[in-house]
Amino acid sequence: MSTRALRRALAVAMFSSVAAMPLAVAPQVAQADSHAFLTVMTRNLDEGTDFGYIMAAAQGLMSFSDAVTATYLEVLGSNVCGRAAQIADEIAAAQPDLVSVQEAAQWTGPLPTGCAAAPSPTTIDAQAALMARLAADGAQYVVVSALDEFSSASIAALLPPGMGFLDRDLLLARVEPAGQLALSNVMAQHFSTLLPLPLGPGLSIPVTRGWISADVTVRGSAARMIATHLESFYQPVQMAQAMELVAGPANTSMPVVLAGDLNTGPGSAQMATYDWLTGGAGGGFVDTWAATHPGDPGYTDAFYTEDPFTPSTPSERIDLVLVRNAAVPSAPKDFMTGLELPHPSDHAGVVAKVTLPS
Repeated sequence: MSTRALRRALAVAMFSSVAAMPLAVAPQVAQADSHAFLTVMTRNLDEGTDFGYIMAAAQGLMSFSDAVTATYLEVLGSNVCGRAAQIADEIAAAQPDLVSVQEAAQWTGPLPTGCAAAPSPTTIDAQAALMARLAADGAQYVVVSALDEFSSASIAALLPPGMGFLDRDLLLARVEPAGQLALSNVMAQHFSTLLPLPLGPGLSIPVTRGWISADVTVRGSAARMIATHLESFYQPVQMAQAMELVAGPANTSMPVVLAGDLNTGPGSAQMATYDWLTGGAGGGFVDTWAATHPGDPGYTDAFYTEDPFTPSTPSERIDLVLVRNAAVPSAPKDFMTGLELPHPSDHAGVVAKVTLPS
């Protein structure tokens, strides 16, 4: 979710099948046997709105009911399912081993959406559209875990009939027959520190966010992959969530790969969290883009505001792959996806190759 615009549990549903399923990684180039390599991608799908109408209603500038209706129409106009399919094509081309996905949202409303993969004609489901297109592309990926996040469940009685919203984060893994990559110890959890978002006098809903982790074994080397989407509205909450990550799933001697829309980073107005994560006193993480592109800011947000046809100028790099504990950035350099016009998301995707020691 763009910090420029707003400063803005399924958890283990497939664990039993995925954890036992051998997954293979085919390195792009031959490498020495003493090392293993993991290619990781982070991709924000863009849920179709920056919630500007909702924020206007919270400030008393319009009614909440009108704001919900306007937001829903904005989402319809953003072509969520078409953009998710375009991003699936990116994933199929880049062939990352693991993908941290944010804003895989589901919307329901009164109008037909044209989303063929959705569970009903009036449902927009970015996850379903993404996975259907990956399958059509011949790219074999599984959902390791899907975590339900921010939703309209707590205010359902205030919404127009038939309307609803659910944000989701996903961890995807690439499947190949050779059996060179395996996942275990899949976990997912919401942060204990959440931001209450005010919607009006006496009315607020929690902005639920969390993380997904999995232990990955590739060519005999093990690492912990963590996918997350940190708070964007309020920096102290964001920092608290980063501290939860470091004290929780990242608290291991294994090599750690942290990937997601962290809503902090170079150019961001919320640099404190990035500085802490990459500093010696905090997480001690290495930023793979900064390591492979020294001097290049590599801004990933925002490529547009509100819809793919409203251009913007990227001014911050908040989509990050961070590593520590003997996981190190590797050649070839990190690269971005989603730079074509119209952009399939207001964020760019980032793909990083990480070396794991034997």
